Amino acid sequence: MFLAAAFVLFCLTCIVLAFVRHPIWGVYFYLATTYVYPPDRWWGYLFGDLRWALLSAVVTALAVVFHRGKLQAKPAWIATGPALLLTLYVVWMWIQYPWAMDQVDHQRGSTEMVKCLVAMWFVYRAVDSKDRVRDLMLAHVLGCALLGIYALGADRVDGRLDGVGGPNLDDANTLGMYLVTASISGVGLVMTQTGWRRYLALLCLPLIVNGFVLANSRGAFLGLVGGGLVLMFCIARKHRWIFAGFAVVGLVGLAVLVDKTFVERMFTIGDVTSQDEDADSSARSRVVIAKAQLEMFLDYPLGTGWRGTAALSQQYMDERWMAKDTKEDGPSRSSHNTYLTALSEQGLPGAIIYSSLLLWVLAAIIRLKRMNRGHHDPDVTTLGAALCGSIVVILVAGMAADYLTKEVQFWLYAGLTSVFWLAKSAPAPADGSTLRSPLPRSGATA
Repeated sequence: MFLAAAFVLFCLTCIVLAFVRHPIWGVYFYLATTYVYPPDRWWGYLFGDLRWALLSAVVTALAVVFHRGKLQAKPAWIATGPALLLTLYVVWMWIQYPWAMDQVDHQRGSTEMVKCLVAMWFVYRAVDSKDRVRDLMLAHVLGCALLGIYALGADRVDGRLDGVGGPNLDDANTLGMYLVTASISGVGLVMTQTGWRRYLALLCLPLIVNGFVLANSRGAFLGLVGGGLVLMFCIARKHRWIFAGFAVVGLVGLAVLVDKTFVERMFTIGDVTSQDEDADSSARSRVVIAKAQLEMFLDYPLGTGWRGTAALSQQYMDERWMAKDTKEDGPSRSSHNTYLTALSEQGLPGAIIYSSLLLWVLAAIIRLKRMNRGHHDPDVTTLGAALCGSIVVILVAGMAADYLTKEVQFWLYAGLTSVFWLAKSAPAPADGSTLRSPLPRSGATA
């Protein structure tokens, strides 16, 4: 009962402050409903069928509109590269509806993508300063630390940690991916913040990393490597020695936290290309699914619709590769690769749009690196590097799982585009120093 009361008090506080102070408090409310997810908690029955995510999204959107004259003026959300490309992707998904293989699932997936776009919009509008970029990242870190605490009380099933998070966050791969994005963001906060925020981020990191180890996700591990390399490549010069020291401590800490189950699973990554019958079947199935999806694309160049891979899997794969959980219409196997999801399920148009998004991320990495050459606030550069590294975590981990509709990437894109706006808008200092003056207060573009 105490936990239920504490959560309600937190939500009411966020609602009030979202209108009294800043819409970032609405974002906190929204993120809390994602990470806590009351229906999955033992006290959730007290609130019946209350739709927490919808309530928090409405509150946040209204708060953004309410404060539109006080927020910093930013380019229209749709004018940013990720927003435009993801919107085009969603529009194409709705166009696909008439020929989607599973129209019920396709409509559900298209609706989820629209919800993610709405969340991306209000996060983008609420993050209107360097402090708000920091606050968004800290909220994500705190939320994933809570997931790490939940993971401590959960049991692994067949070496995996499923069912810890709420909808769209309840499988081990997604949980591991979320936690790794938070670990990259947490490192960025430790390097750029001082005082209680730095210590709070430090306190959260062991919980997050331990949850990642318990999740036992190979894709998340590869994402950690990719995201860490991007962070190392893009951080501001000022923070490079701090990062080097932190990396050494982090590697030692990870070595302490890993267990035998984690190590054994990571060593099965190479089984993806193995023909040995004794090799890990989960890893080997990735290649089988990938070949099937390429064949689906050749047969359906305009795409099969969302979850079309599962709908057609029996026609393209042997029975032994089907998932154990079956539907009424028989066993199936869904996509385990985000890129092949775009190719096979959204066809050539979807693949072109998604490839354009990948090119935008590559350009973002180059842009962050170049920010070290100008008179940019090093904290902004490093926060941007952490956000970009977190996005790369999702892209790399997406080689082993379908993360197309995972909402965390939409928040991160909103944060990263806000960082680029900050870097572009802040005037260069007259004295030639590396710090830029704060942006002036002015009206906002809705």
